[in-house]
This record gives sequence, structure tokens and C-alpha cells, in this order.
Amino acid sequence: MAHMMADLGPLMQTAAAEAAELIPGAADAAAALRGMGLKIGSSTGYTREMMGPVLALAAEQGYAPDHLVCANETPQGRPSPLMIYKACAELGVWPLSRVVKVDDAEAGIGEGRAAGCFTIGVSASGNGIGLTRAGLEALEPEERDARLAAVTARLIEAGADLVIETVADLPRALEKVRSGA
Repeated sequence: MAHMMADLGPLMQTAAAEAAELIPGAADAAAALRGMGLKIGSSTGYTREMMGPVLALAAEQGYAPDHLVCANETPQGRPSPLMIYKACAELGVWPLSRVVKVDDAEAGIGEGRAAGCFTIGVSASGNGIGLTRAGLEALEPEERDARLAAVTARLIEAGADLVIETVADLPRALEKVRSGA
């Protein structure tokens, strides 16, 4: 396994850096969340070495998390809640019932549920949809809607309390949850 990761690591680092384009509205959403007094933790299946160029490119585009937990920094990965526990401990955030876990994958939703967090799935941007933004936008409306519905169903089945299309929708969604709308 170590030999395979030694070969795969540099390739993944390059691929991650090439794909490190923020979702439109993500930096504004992060600023809005901070304006609400929230801290932003991030967790990833990437190693810290793989995340180096991604974090640098994200910062150039206006986004930096308050804390990052990478693969292999906890004894177990998703759906174990250990990455959330680590981020919350480092950020001084508690109780976990007030933490919002946002993820585009069923395992990440499972992680949030295991930690006792409110969970929000992301349908249009991420692994579940399996397309670039341009690829999703190029679909016929019926095909786009069908794919989004399928991803949404999988995230809800995994336990998501709410599903949004992209992280740009997060501040508005949290305001609705907060107001009970």
C-alpha cells in the first residue's frame, strides 16, 4: 500500500492542483458564514501534501478554511466522525449538535450523522454528480434535473437533513433553517 501511495501521491497532487477552481460564490459564502460568527473547518481524503497546492490556489481565489483535517491525520476516515471531532477540538467548537457538516458524498453525510451534526448535502458540485460545472451546464434541462434528483436522493438516503446545489447556497439555507422557514 505504501508503494502504491508513493506512486499515486504526486499524480494526485498534480491533478488536485489542476482542478482547484472554487465553486462560483464559494468565497462569498465563506465570508457570509464568517459574518454570521461561524468558523469553517474542512476535511478531505487528500493528504496534507496533496492539499498544499489546492490551499494556495483556493487562497488566491479568496477562500481559506479556519482549520483543515487531512486523510491520515486521524486513526479512521469517513464515515467515522474522527475528522469532525479533531476539527471541532482544534477550533474550540461545541456542542456538536450545533455543528453543520456539509458534504457532497454519502460517506461524508454518514460522518456528520455519526458525530451528531446537522448535515447538508451538496448535489451539483462534487463527486456525486461526477461532472465539471461546464459539463453539468451543457446538459439538457431534463437530464440535469434527473441527475440532480438522483444525487439528492442518495444524499437524503445517507441521512442528509437538507440538500443544496452548491456551497454558494449555504448561507441562505442556514438562514432558512435558523428562522424555521
